[in-house]
Amino acid sequence: MSTFCAPNWLQEPTRCWPLSEHGGQEQPAGLPAIAIFVSLAIFGCTSLSPSMPPSKKPQLGYECTSAEQCRVQVSVDCSVTPCQITIPDDQQIAVANGFNVVWEIVSATGQSYLFKHDGGIFFKTSEGQHAFDCHPEDNDARYKCHGNQNRNAYEYGIELVGSPPATILDPWIVNR
Repeated sequence: MSTFCAPNWLQEPTRCWPLSEHGGQEQPAGLPAIAIFVSLAIFGCTSLSPSMPPSKKPQLGYECTSAEQCRVQVSVDCSVTPCQITIPDDQQIAVANGFNVVWEIVSATGQSYLFKHDGGIFFKTSEGQHAFDCHPEDNDARYKCHGNQNRNAYEYGIELVGSPPATILDPWIVNR
């Protein structure tokens, strides 16, 4: 009886299987499941845009309809350790629609947080960094970003300075 040996593409030990009497390959029991898993993994790696991985694809949410309305309220929750930066659930995905997006800190009693001067709002990819022009305002109590309307979605971070320290928050913005 002859054998079939799989190519060694992944630098793993070569695997061989006996061929059946009819000249076909006798497949190991798990091979069809592995083939399906690999096919799904490859299919799942396609994306709507290079900056929006499918595993983190945001659902559209907070739609900006005017410059006055396009504000995101940022607060810090210290009921957990470490303290966490939060924004309302309905503002987790901001859809800019060509308007400036402005993040404002809403401090609780006894808190005094400011946006990190350089990078209080920061984009995690080079494409996102080039798509938005951001700067602090009002002595770092507010941060404003304006996008180039390329219709992509970007994950960004919010970083505050103050005491006690708060973890960085990572929501999304849609640039259209």
